Parts: sequence; structure tokens; C-alpha cells
Amino acid sequence: MADMQDILGAMGGLFLILYGIHLSGVNIQKILGSRLEGILKSASKDPAKGLAAGALITGAINSSGTTTVMLLGLITGGMITLPAAVPVMLGASIGSTAATQLASLHADKCGLFLLVLGVFVHLSAKRKMHKSMGEAVIGLSFIFVGMGLLFSGAEALSEEKTFMAMMGILVKGSPLLAITTAAVVTLFLQSATAASILAVALGAAGIIELPAALLLIIGVNLGSSLKVAYLALRGGNFSGKLAFVHFLFNLTGSAIALALFPYFQAIAEMSADTAPRQIANAHTLYNIISAIIFLPLIPAATDLSCKVSKSMRPIGKNHLFYLDGRLVSTPSVSLAQVNRGAVEMAKISFDMLDSCREMLFDGKAGNIEDIKSGEEKIDLMTEKMTEYAIWISQQNLSHADKMKLFSLMHVLADLEHLTDHILAVSNIFAEMTQTEGAEFSEKAKRDLTAIFGKLKIMQNLVIKALRERNWKLAGEIKDHENKVDEIIKKVADSHERRMRSGACSPLAGKYYMEILYNLERVGDYYDDIAFAITDSFRKSGSGARK
Repeated sequence: MADMQDILGAMGGLFLILYGIHLSGVNIQKILGSRLEGILKSASKDPAKGLAAGALITGAINSSGTTTVMLLGLITGGMITLPAAVPVMLGASIGSTAATQLASLHADKCGLFLLVLGVFVHLSAKRKMHKSMGEAVIGLSFIFVGMGLLFSGAEALSEEKTFMAMMGILVKGSPLLAITTAAVVTLFLQSATAASILAVALGAAGIIELPAALLLIIGVNLGSSLKVAYLALRGGNFSGKLAFVHFLFNLTGSAIALALFPYFQAIAEMSADTAPRQIANAHTLYNIISAIIFLPLIPAATDLSCKVSKSMRPIGKNHLFYLDGRLVSTPSVSLAQVNRGAVEMAKISFDMLDSCREMLFDGKAGNIEDIKSGEEKIDLMTEKMTEYAIWISQQNLSHADKMKLFSLMHVLADLEHLTDHILAVSNIFAEMTQTEGAEFSEKAKRDLTAIFGKLKIMQNLVIKALRERNWKLAGEIKDHENKVDEIIKKVADSHERRMRSGACSPLAGKYYMEILYNLERVGDYYDDIAFAITDSFRKSGSGARK
């Protein structure tokens, strides 16, 4: 008879597996660092290499979800395309079965040895990299120890009549019930690896038979897509598109497995003599065959995902959805997300300055509300992205990545400051409309038009330089900033002469000088951003696009 200790043992083993997956995965990402990005980018150029790379990386970190999130980061950062990322994602589904295979081979016997080894390496290490290696081994040991606890607990539960009766209802009822239950459990655990190990443990204890275990495996794979399927419904971004392809892949594999279920079961039975090995082999074969079948369907699947994303209405769109904590351990990818946020902020500042110009020249006083809203959004984005950047700074960063991070943090601060000045100009315009006798002459308006024109050119260069990390474009910004300074000096001198001659009222003159000051500061901050971009390349010694 199973007692509470057995139940707690099984539950403790399951959650120890979850924590071990997290701990080992995070530290392996720290160890590999930017090399992960290079591996994924290189592999994405060839479908076969992409499939292999996805399988190997996921087998190492024991999480297909983490691999998928890294792919999202590379796609949203413009480093790889959606069609190129799909084979890597398919490979990740194959790699996720490695832990299931280890569970069926009773790898739990190595758990305590790995725990001792990992703790020794971690405590004796002097460098962060070696400490991360120790923690990765500790995480792996937790997975193996957890497997042992889970298998022992499942064995004890197999003698509990009430529990067996409940499982009988579940697995001997409708196949749809078994698949749905497995999908929900996978969604709850947030780990297809842990859910599939649970299925192997139940099979090893004789709690479920092979047909039921195969249904659970199908459900586990569908469950891994439930979370990303919601992202797909949001549409309008590459993460939603890749998530939708992920869902199509698992849906296709499930449909084929169910349609050919007798053959699926027969292959599993022939693959090994014991139930755990049969379940693990079925899991691996299921994902390999599904990936092979889906490879030629990638173009159609990506086209469909693009059409669906255009037709779906975004649900609660979050502009910072790409700042995913799971990317932090891969600095080159997470830095690309901060850079993406900086580009988005620059575009918002572009709209704010354009609205500001319309207030003066087109009389659109109502634009002030849009400008205030943009400034508030910039403040929020700066806060969130700075927190994310600080989180990245706590990782094992190369010298080049450190320089990129410092550059981006300067860029974020400069973008926030320059939007404050754009808002200040807008508030002056708004105040002028309420003030009698505060009108600018046509000459003053023409001068402001020239300044706005130069700032618009600088904005376009800033956005492009940030998006492409192009130091040459950033260098051109300095030339335009010098011209802005020259124009403002000439305009200020001309304004002073108008004031002396009485052609301009003192009140209008006061507003005019305040506007000139704030527009000059906007130009200065664009110049600071350009300097931060070029300086990061100079100090890091990294190559730059020309």
C-alpha cells in the first residue's frame, strides 16, 4: 500500500526533475554564451544542419521551450528568417526526447555521483565559467535523482487500488480524454520533458499499458504547443508566426499517429522488450518521423502562419513581449532584444517629433495628447528595458558584449531624455495657442522648418544605425548635428536682430528661444546616440557593417 511518504516522494521527484531541467539549462546557456547564437545562425542556413543543431542543443539543455525562445529572439532580432528557424525547432522536438531515453535506461543510478561531482566543482571553482559548469552538473544530477524518486513513488502507487481505479478510468476511457489530460499536465508543468518522463514512470510501474502511454505521448506533444498557440493568436509578430508553425507541426504529427495508431503501437513493441524502453523509443520515433514528414511542408506552413497572423486581431499586445527572461543566459540574443526595444523607442520619438511639428505648422493642437502618451510609453519602456539590461549584466559577458550592453544603456537613457525635450517643445506650442500675441513671423517659421527637417534626417539615420548596428551611418549623424548647431546659431542671431528692431514681440521671443534650446538638445542627444554606437564597436574591437 502506498502511503503519504510515497506520494510525496513521487511528487518531489517530479518537481526535482523540473528544477534540474531549469538549473542545468540556464548554466549550459551561460557556458556556451554567444556560441549558441553562432551555432543556431549557422545551422539555420541548411535544413538538415538545423534539424541536427536543434536536437543537440535541446538534448543538452533538456528544454525544447528554451530552444524555441532563443529562436524567437534571433528572429525578432532579424538574425535569421522564419522559414530558416523551423527546421531547428523541429530538431528541438527530437532533442527533447533525450531525457526520456535516459529515464528508460535507469540513468537515475548516476544521480548521486553527479551530485557529488557537481558540488565539488562548484565549491572549488574560482572562475564564474567553472562554477556554471558545476551548477550544470548539479542540475543534471537533480534530474536523475528526481527520476529515481518518481519511479519509486510510481511503483508504490501501483499497489494503491483507488489510484489504479482512477488511472483506469483515465486511460481506458476515450483516447481523447487521455490526450487532453496529458496536454493539460504538460501545460501545468511547463515542460514536455518532465511530462514524458512521468509517462515512462507510469509505464514502468505497470500503471498504464503501452497503448495508453502512446496516447499520453501524443498529448504531451500537443500540450507543448498550447502556450505558444496563444502567442500565435496575438499575431502581428514573428513569435506568433513561429508559435503557429509549432502548433501545426504537433497537430500534423498527432493526426498521423492517431490515424496509423496500430502501426505506431506495433513499431513501439518491436523496438524493445521492456515497457519503459518501448515508451521512450516511441517518443523518439514519433518526433523523428513527424519532423521528417513536416520538413517539405515548411513553406506552406510559414505562408499559412503569415496569413493567419494578418487576419487575427492582436490580443492585449505588449510592446515588450520579446524581453523574455529565458534569453538572458544567451547574452548575444538578449542584447538583440534590447536593441530591438531601442529601435522601437526611436520610432516612437520619430512620431512624437512629427506630431510636434504638425502642432506648429498645421495647427493640430490635439496632437499634444498623443505626444504625452508617447512620452509615457517611452518612460515605461526605458524602465523595463533597463531592468532587463541590468539582468543581462549579471551574466558571463564577453568584452564585446559588455561594450554593446553599455552602449545600449546609454542609448536608452538618451532616447528618454530627448523625448522629454520634444514634449517640452509641444507644451510650449500648446501654451502659445492659449496666449494672445504669441505668434511667430513667417521668417521664424521657415527657420524652424529647416531645423525640424535636419532633425528628421538625424532620426532616420539613428533608427537605421540602431537596427543595422551600422557605425558608418552613425558617423553621418555627427555631420548633421553640426549643421543643426550652425542653423540654430544663425536663427538665434537673426531672432536677436528682429528683437532689437521691434519686429518680434518679447513674449513670442521668449517662447522662440525656449523652443530653439529644446530642439538643439534633441539634436545633441541624437549625436550622443551615434557616439554610443560607434564607441561600442571601437572598444569591443568587433566588426561593423559598412
